[in-house]
Amino acid sequence: MAQLPLIIVVGGDELALRVCEELTSTRGHDVVLLWHADEELAARATSVGAAFVGLPPNDYESLRTVGVMHATSIMPVAEEDRLNLQVALKARDLNPKIRVVLRQFNRTLARKLEQNLPDCSAVSLSAQSAATYAGAAIDPACFFALQFPDFDGPLLGFSDRAASDFRIAGLSIEEAERRLKSRIISAAGQTNFQLSQALQPQDRVVAFGPMEELCNSWPREAATPIRESLKHRVAAGLSALMRAVRRTEPLLLRIFGAGAVIGVLAVLYFMWALHLDVVKALYYVITTMATVGYGDITPLVNKGPVHSFFVAMFIMISGIAITGVFIAAITAALNRAQVTALRGLRHIASRDHVVVCGAGNIGTRVIDFLLRMDQSVVVIEQNPDNLLIERARDRQLDLLTGDATSDGTLRFCNLRHARSVVALTGSDTANLEVGLGARAGSAHLGVVLRIADSSFAHSIGRQFHITKSFSAIDLTAPAIAGLSRFPGTRGRVEFYNEEYNVGERLQGAVPAPPPADFCIPLYVWREDTLIPLHDFAEMKPYDRLLFIVPLSQFRGREQAVRGERSSELAAR
Repeated sequence: MAQLPLIIVVGGDELALRVCEELTSTRGHDVVLLWHADEELAARATSVGAAFVGLPPNDYESLRTVGVMHATSIMPVAEEDRLNLQVALKARDLNPKIRVVLRQFNRTLARKLEQNLPDCSAVSLSAQSAATYAGAAIDPACFFALQFPDFDGPLLGFSDRAASDFRIAGLSIEEAERRLKSRIISAAGQTNFQLSQALQPQDRVVAFGPMEELCNSWPREAATPIRESLKHRVAAGLSALMRAVRRTEPLLLRIFGAGAVIGVLAVLYFMWALHLDVVKALYYVITTMATVGYGDITPLVNKGPVHSFFVAMFIMISGIAITGVFIAAITAALNRAQVTALRGLRHIASRDHVVVCGAGNIGTRVIDFLLRMDQSVVVIEQNPDNLLIERARDRQLDLLTGDATSDGTLRFCNLRHARSVVALTGSDTANLEVGLGARAGSAHLGVVLRIADSSFAHSIGRQFHITKSFSAIDLTAPAIAGLSRFPGTRGRVEFYNEEYNVGERLQGAVPAPPPADFCIPLYVWREDTLIPLHDFAEMKPYDRLLFIVPLSQFRGREQAVRGERSSELAAR
């Protein structure tokens, strides 16, 4: 029996297992997972159709045992960059023709590896997934995004909405594409349509194009008008001031109350004791309490009774005490405000902004995408790095240093007028807490969550009606799996119960034919211009082509051959 091509996956985490699952879902090759001996990992690998070899991965003998000498591809996708690179180079030592696809955190190093190591692709999990998080942040209907033609290119995304939500109902597909400045790839569930076809309001439309254009077509609810009546603004300001005073120094209100009572009683007393009218009595009490009396009114000058001298002295002492405490309270409030400002906790006045919670590996890249698209960005990060602080100082973004799961921190972010909240911390439960807290503050707010567990992500979307929840592994594993056999694979999308691989290819002097029996062209990059493409016949030499390929034409497994090969590898 002919031996199928062998693909070796190296790793022991969820990403490695997902890559194995993706590979075994298509026919024409065998898959083996190489990692340290682990019964649970072996059982999970076997359950998805991959063989498991429990040996140290960074070892020449282990690589020989697993079959690297005749393998077509090796895919080191462990969490450690150095280990992945070591395994890749040792595999290339043993088999100079083997294709290498490796996971690298450092995107700069990954690009240099691709440039200098023949037949090699390097994928960064954070860079691959961040594009989709950024796309969904500005367009709630975006379900996948990528940069094209390079990882420094513009952000393009897929968006699925009704024609009425795109504001293209009644237009032909050709007219709709011109209005959206995007490529329509599916209309009313069909990918094979005429450009003259008219779109009905209820037709589902999948569009692909620059995210800056797609987000502008989203029908967002109008924000509360900025201009308000003077009376309303004054009342709101006084209310906010009183809340701030009570929150800052509760004792201050008691002091003010005591001072007011003493003042009123003193005015009434001196009106009687010194025979003054109300204005002169008030004047005398204020100058006495402030200890700046001018001598024009005194118990001596006005021939008051003896006890009026003692009352005047009591008023002086009370005034000094109240003034001192008041100055101390105000100083404390100012100091507290200064410390709060230094920590970055302040009310945000921005509108239509994106709130990013968590500025780790993925969060930093999402922030980069949003700033490149001229979006207003508010970042909540408990431990900001120097780069983030410098960006805040340069007014590129607003930085709040605090706990994103705290409702108090979220209240600073002006959620009523925000475009969306993107929770990208390293904890699934923390991200869910952020999302639920943000949604409670604004029911119509877009909420995008990073969730590591894919099944958990789907459950969250169903139960809590979160706008989007994505697993970084789900966004990355299909791209890594596709790269094992098809260089240029960029990811996978699904719509209308059909899965498509997204790929790109640089044409030569003579444009190559379509890469599969059935595929859909999207765009070409030609002379530094992004051009929509409807027919492969429109390609020109040296175009960089972006396309999608339906996977149904490749689905299926050769169970007998794979079972025989898996048994052989397990026996080793």
